[in-house]
This record gives sequence, structure tokens and C-alpha cells, in this order.
Amino acid sequence: MANEYDIVVIGAGTGGYPTAIRAAQLGLRVAVVERQKALGGTCLIWGCIPTKALLEHAHALKIAQGAKEWGLGIDGASVRIDMNQVQARKDKVVTTLTKGVEFLFRKNKIDWIKGTARLLGKGQVEVTGEKPVTLTATKEIVIATGSQPRSVPGVEIDRKRIITSDEAIALKEVPKSIAVLGAGAVGVEF
Repeated sequence: MANEYDIVVIGAGTGGYPTAIRAAQLGLRVAVVERQKALGGTCLIWGCIPTKALLEHAHALKIAQGAKEWGLGIDGASVRIDMNQVQARKDKVVTTLTKGVEFLFRKNKIDWIKGTARLLGKGQVEVTGEKPVTLTATKEIVIATGSQPRSVPGVEIDRKRIITSDEAIALKEVPKSIAVLGAGAVGVEF
């Protein structure tokens, strides 16, 4: 049956995609339902990986600004950061890694079903999106939907003045000031 799989994984983040790949390597027929335009989830697209790329730029800037202390001679204009170039490099790093996950899906014959999943009942997953479909999982359904930023009551996220880490990771200029709510891993990095 075309839409019948041993395992259907909902979510292609750091919980979902390794599960799917390993199941396929063990010989199971696997489908992954993911609504984002790329595979990899928060960590790969908006979190761990892109923040580390930005931290590398901040580190390079700090080293360049203290070049004399490191015994480096830099002549000419003052050291500055080009956020367009920073964002372009970050995006390239993210794209390389998400394309790597896509490659592993193809290599292991995993079907990526683009859309939003909804459990219908035992072994049934409805997918809405460009091509609505109902999938049947004969063995297991794995729910690996991850997380997303949430608002604080009374502080509405408008994605312009009040932003989440998703928008912060794509800033085109360094803000003059910023207040960060939250002291978890993501909050501390920003």
C-alpha cells in the first residue's frame, strides 16, 4: 500500500530525524511528517547550529579588536562587523546541514511528507498541506514535535519590537540594546 509504513515519525528535529534514519537502517519502511521547509528542527534551523555560527563571528570580532594583545598587526580601517555577511554565512552553514539530513533521508529511502500531522486513531495519521494524505503506521507512530518559543502573559510577541529567538537569529543589524527574558540555553546565548 502506497501510504502504509512500518513507522510514521511526526517531526524532523533532533529527536525525529535520527529515529527515522535508524529505523530505516534497520529495514523498516519510514515516513516523516514535517511542516517546516527544511529538515532538522529548531536545533539545526533556528537554535543550536545557527547560534554557534553567530558566536564564531562574535569571537572573531573580539579577537580582531584585541589584535595587538595577540601580537597581530592590523592596519587600516577599524574592525567592524558586516551583519549581511554574517547572516549569509550562518544561512550557508544551516543549509549545508539541512541538506545533509535530506541526503540521509534519500539514502535511507525515507519519505518526507510535507505538512501538518494529526492523529486520527490507531495507526492513522492525517497530513494536511500541499498534498493532503492519510498515512497508516503498521508498527509505531513516533511523536517528536519539539518545542517553539512561547510568550509571557501580558507581553505579546509582535515579531518586530518584541521578538522570539527565531527572529533574533535573523537580525540584520546589531541592536543598540536588548532585554532577554529567560535564562535557559537559548536566552543565555542571546
